[in-house]
Amino acid sequence: MGIARAHAIKGINSTLASNGQVQLERAVNWCLSNPDTTAAPATSSSAASAVPFKSQDVQNVMAMGFSRAHAENGLRLKRGNVQDAALWCAMNPDPGSGDQKSNSASSSAKPSRGSASKTKSGRHIVPDTAEQQRKRREEFKALEEEYEAELARLKLKSAKISIKTTSEFKQGSKSSSIQAAMKRKNDSQKLAAIARQKQAAKESEARKMKEMQGRVRKRKEAESKLGGLDGALQHFQQSYDIDRVREVLTLISKITRRIIKNPDEPKFRRIKLSNAKVQRALVRPLGPMVAMRALGFCEKENGDVLVLDKPDRSVLSSGLNKIESYLNRGATIIPADFKEAESKGASLESILFAAKELRRILASIADLPGSVPLRSLSTEKGGIYSERFAKHPALVRSLKSLGFEPKQGGQYVRMDSPDVAVLRDAVADLDREIAKRTPTTGVSRSLAKLLALQGKEKASFVVDKSRVCLSRIQRNPVERRYWTVDLGRLFKDTAVLAEARILFSGFGFAVDKSHVANWGGSDTHGLVLALAHLNEAWKASLLASVR
Repeated sequence: MGIARAHAIKGINSTLASNGQVQLERAVNWCLSNPDTTAAPATSSSAASAVPFKSQDVQNVMAMGFSRAHAENGLRLKRGNVQDAALWCAMNPDPGSGDQKSNSASSSAKPSRGSASKTKSGRHIVPDTAEQQRKRREEFKALEEEYEAELARLKLKSAKISIKTTSEFKQGSKSSSIQAAMKRKNDSQKLAAIARQKQAAKESEARKMKEMQGRVRKRKEAESKLGGLDGALQHFQQSYDIDRVREVLTLISKITRRIIKNPDEPKFRRIKLSNAKVQRALVRPLGPMVAMRALGFCEKENGDVLVLDKPDRSVLSSGLNKIESYLNRGATIIPADFKEAESKGASLESILFAAKELRRILASIADLPGSVPLRSLSTEKGGIYSERFAKHPALVRSLKSLGFEPKQGGQYVRMDSPDVAVLRDAVADLDREIAKRTPTTGVSRSLAKLLALQGKEKASFVVDKSRVCLSRIQRNPVERRYWTVDLGRLFKDTAVLAEARILFSGFGFAVDKSHVANWGGSDTHGLVLALAHLNEAWKASLLASVR
């Protein structure tokens, strides 16, 4: 572009970016906007030969208010394009416009190159002296050295930036490698933990298997000591309570009877040991499995089933007789006596109250067998014996079977030598009788019927009035006016009245045709039992209605 090297270096240094990057276009603009005062001015012919443009184009740009030098610089930079040159001149002010007059004056007063001769273009060319040329060369050399130093500085800065970037990259790579190593370490730790868990599970399974094998071995050793069917049944009866014995022996008896009745039916000869009831009755207690093997059963399918391949009727019949003999051993005659008393006209309530009283007496004696007062029952009128048992011969027979005998001319009965085992069996029988008879009494059925047909409000009214009548007599048993209850006046509704008659009959009252209930006046303890039974039956009826 006709710019001297030293001037170009100056333009580059003046327009360097902050990061050291060379901006060529800005450097050229700076060189064109700041004329080189050290170099010899190029003639218009040489400038025109460098970048050709028409004089008319210069005039067109100058017509827009720009100086000739500024217009020529713009046309030279934009390769003769008038519009681009004018735009460049507008965007880049002419730096020499303010100093043009002073420069021209100083140049006319003191020419820099001695005497000047005028060229065709009107500019004077003054030849340099040797001293001036030497100084200019020194200046050029100094500028070159400055340029080289600046270029070295820029290269050093660029190298530092490159080193920093490389170090950052290396640091990032190192961080990535550290993260990868930590991930590998975590993965290996997880795998090791999983392996340890698997090993622990395997060891636990092996330990459980070993313990199971030990239990099976001990169980087989214990079963081998029992011997045959008799030894198994005897050990089982001695080791478990009467309820458990009856449950297990009843199941074995039932299975045996079915096989004897249907020996060709395979389903009766195959028992799944995984069944919950079979597990409780046959597998867990010691003895029943020995009894089953004595009857001909054997374990198959990895011990999951009991199978009787070839039933022997004689073996089964003999085993059934032994099982039933042990099943009946230890049982009392109380259930049979209670059933006989019921068949001979005793009310369900009276049998229930007798069962509750007898259960309380026998449990107390079993807990303290040495206490004589607990083992003695007075036979006087109004006492427990006369009111609960003496009215029913079957119940008196039950007391005798348990060991109660009359003493001192029949003034009381006493148990001289209590057998605690027999007493506990009797208590178990009485518990079953009480549980079986409680929901079947007239009081329980009447309350359930009232609640279902008349609703809770009317049923609650009947229960409350009954409680008041019983409690009033219980508090003042000598007040005879409380002994009579006019049910017809108390309960107007016919349906309610019918159920009230049943309720008061169950409480021990005598109810006549005119719906008047009369209490006998002697059985005060029966009122306590009646009130307790009323509350129990009412609670059970409410729970049943909710379900």
